[in-house]
Amino acid sequence: MASMESDLSPDEFYVQPHYKEAYRLAIYALLCGGEEAYEEYLRYEKISHLLSEEEICFILGNAEGPALEDEENDVENTDRLIPSLYSTIMSDEEIPELEMGWPTVQFQMKETSISMLYHPPRQNTPAIKEVVRRQIQEARQVVAIVMDIFTDRDIFKEVIDATQRGVAVYILLDDSRVRSFLKMSRSVGINVLDTPNLVVRTVQGQQYRCQSGWTFHGGLEHRFILVDCETVLFGTYSYTWSFEKINRSMVQVVTGLLVSSYDEEFRRLYAFSSVPAVLSNWSQSFPNATESLMQRLPENRCVSLNHLDRKAMRGAQHGSSCHIDIQERQSLMYTTGELQKLNSMIRLKMETKGLGVSALSLLKG
Repeated sequence: MASMESDLSPDEFYVQPHYKEAYRLAIYALLCGGEEAYEEYLRYEKISHLLSEEEICFILGNAEGPALEDEENDVENTDRLIPSLYSTIMSDEEIPELEMGWPTVQFQMKETSISMLYHPPRQNTPAIKEVVRRQIQEARQVVAIVMDIFTDRDIFKEVIDATQRGVAVYILLDDSRVRSFLKMSRSVGINVLDTPNLVVRTVQGQQYRCQSGWTFHGGLEHRFILVDCETVLFGTYSYTWSFEKINRSMVQVVTGLLVSSYDEEFRRLYAFSSVPAVLSNWSQSFPNATESLMQRLPENRCVSLNHLDRKAMRGAQHGSSCHIDIQERQSLMYTTGELQKLNSMIRLKMETKGLGVSALSLLKG
């Protein structure tokens, strides 16, 4: 690897980002018109599916609409379109210090060592969960956890025991799945807001912003624990019952110089993290665990397409729109306008197909 770096310039490592305008327009159709409009666009442009069913559900369930002030401004907001893009969260600023402190380790003096753990455990090797618990039990200064979802009560108990020994514990969780962690912690009688030496924050993935103003974020898929800035367990193991009992997974146990990369990555993620909004409403009851994101009206004036569609249908069936409040009516008018515009474009494309009019140029227009 060292010889490769010396022989090749940075430009030779550069790979042109994968981008297709048709894919961008397919996402635009999905957000403005739902799955039916997305499927119709793919058929017309003869494009193979680019999204899995899980991705479609995630996008529709987490999409946030543009802020709407009043009906007159709706037209202006619709016409003042911005390009679809990904918003990265990179910064050249110095990584900030963590509020409860962070050990200083001379990584250069240590040789890297990597060992593997598997689940189900192989012969004469410990289970991943037991190694995680033992590492937390032996922590002296800091435990830093980055996890997509955390609902394992046994591991959480070790975390609480560590905080009671004076160990600083930082937990970064995926923003869209933090409710599961908070529900678990409350079920065992722990209020994470009132627990000394414990900080819980959330991280979002990159943001995608559609031309119409709709946005959605990706998720946090990191899964690792850093103990005293000396040992890292990194891999595919999530802190849930399923990973303890039924899922196959593997983890690397890393010590030495390579730990510095995880140290830096954790502090970068921490700089991008935020306090989950649900913590400010800790006294309020959590939504039912079986409630779908697509059935719940997002906060901060963000409206789910499917949520609006169902409410509109109920109102039509009862001959009234009394079930839709003012905010939702504004958002419904905006979304309906986008859908009508898309349908008009599709009809126009069909009518002008013989004239050689490009479907892409019509949608961009």
